[in-house]
Amino acid sequence: MNQEELANAIIEFEAKHNATDNTLAFDSHLSVEKVHAMKSGNGSYSPEEAAQLLDFIQTNL
Repeated sequence: MNQEELANAIIEFEAKHNATDNTLAFDSHLSVEKVHAMKSGNGSYSPEEAAQLLDFIQTNL
């Protein structure tokens, strides 16, 4: 999954669940800075962190 697809998955999940970056970060056990980085494409995050967030999103659709 590329960065744009990851950002879209985050945005769609947050809209569907009326969640914020803070809520998503807390629930997925990542820092809010990592969620912001994945959503904006600015900043750094590891492939493992992206996979962790995607796993959380897919599990909680």
